[in-house]
Amino acid sequence: MYQLSEIKNLSVSNEQEVVRLRGRVFSKKDCGRVLFLILRDGIDTLQAVALKQRESVSTPLSLDDYNVLRKIENESFIEIVGKVYCAEKPVLACSQKSIELEINSYTILSRSVLDLPITLKEASITEEKKNDNPQLPSIQFFKRLDNRVLDLRTQLTQSIMRMNDGFLFYIQKYFRENKFIEIKTPKLIGGASEGGADVFKVDYFGKPACLAQSPQLYKQMAIIGDMKRVFEIGPVFRAENSNTNRHLTEFVGVDLEMVIDQTYMEVVHVLYAMFVYVFERLSETYKKELEIIQTFFDLPQLTLASELVTIEFSDAVALLRAHGKEIGDFDDFSSEDEKSLGAIVKEKYKTDLYVVTRYPSNVRPFYTMPDSQDHRYSNSYDFMLRGEEILSGAQRVHDYVMLTERVAALGIDPNTIRHYLDAFKYGAPPHAGAGIGLERILRYFLGLSDIRYCSLFPRDPKRLYP
Repeated sequence: MYQLSEIKNLSVSNEQEVVRLRGRVFSKKDCGRVLFLILRDGIDTLQAVALKQRESVSTPLSLDDYNVLRKIENESFIEIVGKVYCAEKPVLACSQKSIELEINSYTILSRSVLDLPITLKEASITEEKKNDNPQLPSIQFFKRLDNRVLDLRTQLTQSIMRMNDGFLFYIQKYFRENKFIEIKTPKLIGGASEGGADVFKVDYFGKPACLAQSPQLYKQMAIIGDMKRVFEIGPVFRAENSNTNRHLTEFVGVDLEMVIDQTYMEVVHVLYAMFVYVFERLSETYKKELEIIQTFFDLPQLTLASELVTIEFSDAVALLRAHGKEIGDFDDFSSEDEKSLGAIVKEKYKTDLYVVTRYPSNVRPFYTMPDSQDHRYSNSYDFMLRGEEILSGAQRVHDYVMLTERVAALGIDPNTIRHYLDAFKYGAPPHAGAGIGLERILRYFLGLSDIRYCSLFPRDPKRLYP
């Protein structure tokens, strides 16, 4: 038996070699004496050719085998043994444009039904093709999500999921190289981790509990336990009834916490260096995937300044007012405010990535350290990418008395976070951290229209299946 090969590893150097491949039948074209079949494996495609048996002409396939292959349903999973040939002219419909495969034999490993709820051919229609021919069929986004298993097979979704994996790989690599320890915190907890009401409540053997909104309290407790630099990548749950293209009720959170020496800006610089590192590595490693995504979405070139651009909240408010926006001194930014600020900063500083610091204390969680010079503001920061918030972070209150006062002032029941509060009785080092939504970063990095493209099986207020 021939060793199993992959479409992506073949080239003209394999000419005349017999190879064994597996993949899905993407499409077929029967020309009477010749059958052209496109075999798909992930984002890679190859044209396979079957010759029809005729009198006085010997072909590898019998007439019966040819007819079975001619009628096989698209999306069926098959194995083909065949000889590699250089194509007489470029095969424009395939990723392998210079070669094709003459089929010697095949095995049907799993047949698909004939009537698919969505067809991958329709799902593969790019915006460019749609603009050239408005009559081409299109699939509604919600129908794609309803049939996510089929949608995952498309080149677009395959490329996005590979980029998702790349984000995780390079984020973990960066943190480990910078002496962070990866931790895993509980997702079943006895009280709201963010001090709010947007939690999914569960019955925990007769006791009230909820799904964690973040690992915030536990990663701080890890710092108090003298783990100086920690990070976690895991699920986050938010019971926010927000039916928008930027919210999920369950997403992948990337959280970090670290001891600081002099100022919370130490964390800001660590995070900025991480984003620059990850963005550069992704752009270098996933060129093919980026090209595919670019055929479906307008993917503007990401622009980064040579140095970190930071803007204090009060200065950001002044910039918005100078451009006609009405906003109070201590009002949090709306999504429209963030977009407007992004456009202003892009024009002024020539960057898509920047940081807003010193948010008002009244719009930050109870554990956020107030500014020592003006308690109306806080030692906090948000990272913005293409005019959208992708990260929120701050220095944390590390004094037990101050922390309990903050809890009382915000009306939080201290008993629900007693273990967290008690940890500060034993002494806590100054520390700061941040929380990042993986799907949100991916969406704005790639310029996608909806965050649900970035989740394997997305969850929103109206979607609990598949």
